[in-house]
Amino acid sequence: MSKTIVFKFLNSVDRSTWMGNRNYIILSLLWALGLRVSELTRLVIGSFEPGIGPRIGLLRVKGKNKKQRALFVVDKLYDNLVAYLAHPKTLKFKKNPMLPVKSGKAISTDRVQRKLRQYCKEAGITGRLTPHVLRHSFATEMYHARVPLHAIQAMMGHSNTAETAIYIKVDDSFKQEALNQLVINGRLSWE
Repeated sequence: MSKTIVFKFLNSVDRSTWMGNRNYIILSLLWALGLRVSELTRLVIGSFEPGIGPRIGLLRVKGKNKKQRALFVVDKLYDNLVAYLAHPKTLKFKKNPMLPVKSGKAISTDRVQRKLRQYCKEAGITGRLTPHVLRHSFATEMYHARVPLHAIQAMMGHSNTAETAIYIKVDDSFKQEALNQLVINGRLSWE
């Protein structure tokens, strides 16, 4: 999923209400941090540690097999998350779900998927957009930003780089650029 489509998708969220802001945070965390939907729904207020640096926080995520990893939350995502957590309607205790439904329980994976479909429809996006597609998009964006594969692996909570490589979708122009870099002084580097 391209950045243009993802931003169109994010911009379709009406953020004038607390619930709209919560939904925006959900979608932002899925895309900007590459979270699994199950990791997202398990987040609690205490999972986020603000103030690690200027506009930098740490989000502790419980992944598969109870493995925990820490992800940096920076810049605009940091600002949005801090504002959401400061809102009077947001639960305040560290063990409270970060992304609750009206009853105070954590949002379910099914509800997250329904929200994704709703916002896709509202944004006029016809392609298939799921939490898992957003995770793939995250990996691909990181790769295009020249983040080393082992760093992407760590951010995604994978055991090995082969698993991470499956998530990265590279178009032909990027492959051609990589091949062009093999040419040194008009000759292939291995000649």
